[in-house]
Amino acid sequence: MEERINRERIEWSYEHIKNLMEAMKMTAEQAMSILKVSDEDKAVLSKRF
Repeated sequence: MEERINRERIEWSYEHIKNLMEAMKMTAEQAMSILKVSDEDKAVLSKRF
């Protein structure tokens, strides 16, 4: 169950980061910083961008 929750959190974060990037014309790193994404999640999410 914890793994499912982690996947959902990553997916939620990915969508919000992508939306910020498109709307505000910013990089993934900038969007993750604004959303205060943890370093652990950044490592996972960076591979998707």
